[in-house]
Amino acid sequence: MIKNILNLPGAEALGIPEQKSINGGSIPPDGQCNEFVVFRATEAQCLAYPYNLRPAYIGPNQCSILMAPC
Repeated sequence: MIKNILNLPGAEALGIPEQKSINGGSIPPDGQCNEFVVFRATEAQCLAYPYNLRPAYIGPNQCSILMAPC
């Protein structure tokens, strides 16, 4: 299946360092109290966060939320 995917126009294989850097992360990501955190998420995932975290979709797969107060 991977060879079929790599045959798609514009598809590229990831190098070993890139593969190792991929992780699921924590959602919401770790951050300090009352700090805005930017992380990767789709628009639907981003806007599904509670209103009090002030979710904002800020671009291609970029989401910003305000971490909870301490």
